[in-house]
Amino acid sequence: MSMEFLRVIAEQKLPYVLHTPADIDRLRVLRAAELVTAFIPPSDRAPDARAIRQLAQVESITAKGKLALNKATSAFIEL
Repeated sequence: MSMEFLRVIAEQKLPYVLHTPADIDRLRVLRAAELVTAFIPPSDRAPDARAIRQLAQVESITAKGKLALNKATSAFIEL
């Protein structure tokens, strides 16, 4: 799932802005794995416990991310 999302990001013009909470969560996983550099604001909650709409921005795909994409692509081609 994360590699698929990384592939989607790789097809975008960077910096790439994400809006949906699900995409931002997936971006957190990629950033934690050091596959991308990204700005993700801390998640704040409104006093009534509703999530405040956030935007996150992918700055770049790291060398580690590019290597992972290449490995995933070559593994797919070899099948």
